Amino acid sequence: MQLSPSSLLIAGALFLCAPAFGQSSDSYYYYAPNTVYIPVLQNKKDGQIGAGYSWGPKNKAFEAMGVYSPVRHAALMVSFYASGSNSIKRDELGTKFNFSDASLGTYQIFDGGSISLFAGVGQGRLINNYGNEKFSRFTIRRWFLQPTIAFIGKNYRGGMALRLSRLEYPAGESSYDINGIDLFAIQKIEKESPFFLPELGLSGSVAMQPFFVSMNINSVFPDAGNLKFSRFSLSLMLSYDLGTISGEK
Repeated sequence: MQLSPSSLLIAGALFLCAPAFGQSSDSYYYYAPNTVYIPVLQNKKDGQIGAGYSWGPKNKAFEAMGVYSPVRHAALMVSFYASGSNSIKRDELGTKFNFSDASLGTYQIFDGGSISLFAGVGQGRLINNYGNEKFSRFTIRRWFLQPTIAFIGKNYRGGMALRLSRLEYPAGESSYDINGIDLFAIQKIEKESPFFLPELGLSGSVAMQPFFVSMNINSVFPDAGNLKFSRFSLSLMLSYDLGTISGEK
């Protein structure tokens, strides 16, 4: 049986990321990467909408995204990320992180795929509850530039993206008597923000038109230097190809 490039990428992702499946999700953190989405765009009215689940060594999250090309060679992309529960704000220990972003981009097709460049901004709210009325709260803003290459075949899709992010913490507050490791990370954020943060995304999809299922790897690099970022996530998403609605496919 011959495997598609997408199948090989998914298999490799599961092998490399298997250790994260069994790790605890209740550790405190101060940033987590949402899925670096890799759009597959070929023409006007092309696009995708999707939703999925992501997990990493420190958190689990629900994600939703959409990308649409209203005119040839230009597109709009949006995404939403939600990790944690509302009860964390009151009495549950852990971290709640909500984040949304939007970007505009341009793309150029080639035989078998496309390349694109998106620029955008996102903002979210992160809350840590450490117990005993100890807490930290941050507004997180991210400006980013994302070059992408995507490949498309009859029954598969795949690609790679590099999200070049400027991560800011424009507002925040915290208890003064929290755990020393967390207090050190917060003090470093307050002192050194903003941060330049390259984020790598890899994706492989199995297509069953008009739907496709994708496995995505997302990673922050290099090491975030004791900032307690959740640097890695693996996501599984189900998406719908908007080109089938417009009749272009």
